[in-house]
Amino acid sequence: MRLQKILLGAVITAAVAFLPNLAYGQGYGTVATSTLNVREKATTDSRILQQVGLGVPVEIVSEQNDWLKLILKDGSTAYVKAEYISVHRVVATVEVSGGLNVRDYPSTETGGIIGKFYQGDEISVHYKVGDWYKISQEGFEGFVHKDFVKEDLLKCLPTKALSEEKKITVTQQQVNAPAKMQSIGPKQAVATMKPSGLGDSIVAYAKQFLGNPYVYGGSSLTSGTDCSGFSQQIMRNFGISIQRSSSSQYASNGYKVSADNLQKGDLLFYGYKGRVSHVAIYIGGGQVIHANDERTGIIISNAFPSHGKPFIGAKRVI
Repeated sequence: MRLQKILLGAVITAAVAFLPNLAYGQGYGTVATSTLNVREKATTDSRILQQVGLGVPVEIVSEQNDWLKLILKDGSTAYVKAEYISVHRVVATVEVSGGLNVRDYPSTETGGIIGKFYQGDEISVHYKVGDWYKISQEGFEGFVHKDFVKEDLLKCLPTKALSEEKKITVTQQQVNAPAKMQSIGPKQAVATMKPSGLGDSIVAYAKQFLGNPYVYGGSSLTSGTDCSGFSQQIMRNFGISIQRSSSSQYASNGYKVSADNLQKGDLLFYGYKGRVSHVAIYIGGGQVIHANDERTGIIISNAFPSHGKPFIGAKRVI
């Protein structure tokens, strides 16, 4: 993912002569009723597969005729009435060239441009404010006009009043450009590499948090973190400082290693069309540990899966 951050107050022409498209991949939410029947098909007379309780997290694939298609824990699909699900986030992908402006307030008159997304960038859409959507991407947040996104799952998102919104304050951390990629060669890497036992320690420490929740934008190993927050906090415990987002970690931290030369503690990166949007920690034996998504939380999985986001590359930071 690529985000060009612009300092608050920058003077940029806001007029646009195109209509951007966002094609979302999935949504996330929680059950909003005490007991919910999860059905085999999108009809009330369809077979009930199971019952789930209030607050249970769900991953949403699509919406049709007031029914939501979900992915269950075992990977199978099921259907529920949309009215019984609170949708918290819809993942979207920018599909337009030229750029999509992000503002610090839901207004073209009082909202300044604080960033710009580009074709292929993945963002999250959280709720609607009048004619605007609140969006975010790995710690960066703002507003885009409703005309710049498609409907569909977005219509399931909650609505907030304009009076509830405050202008977003852009921090220096958000506008800092990624640091230069470290140009360390293989021989230097061997000379500066920490004891091999460090990788084992990192893996053992990371495994303590298996099963803990995934929270987009979070950095808590116990109460909730996203993929890059997980890798950052795990490494921080061992005095290793890396960037916050997965794309910045890949661009700025450590040095590249080949897929056939992985060691425990290496960071593996994934994404579509060469754009990094996920990171995991290699634990050996062809497996990684990572904060996967809201449905599964922190898990161990195959380092090179046959489906899902393709592997892009690996970096060594220890």
